[in-house]
Amino acid sequence: ATADAASGEWWQRALPQERVVLTERSAHRTLAATIRRLGLHTPATSTDGTTEDPRP
Repeated sequence: ATADAASGEWWQRALPQERVVLTERSAHRTLAATIRRLGLHTPATSTDGTTEDPRP
């Protein structure tokens, strides 16, 4: 790590995509639970069952 820093390689490696997706899902569940707990959730008015497209 010290040699990398000395050679200018100070940036971090990219996070694995799988880890990013798991973190996003966890954050979404936490946000959804908080909204429900606070009573801010309103039922969707759409009845066609469509949702936001998932990320590839």
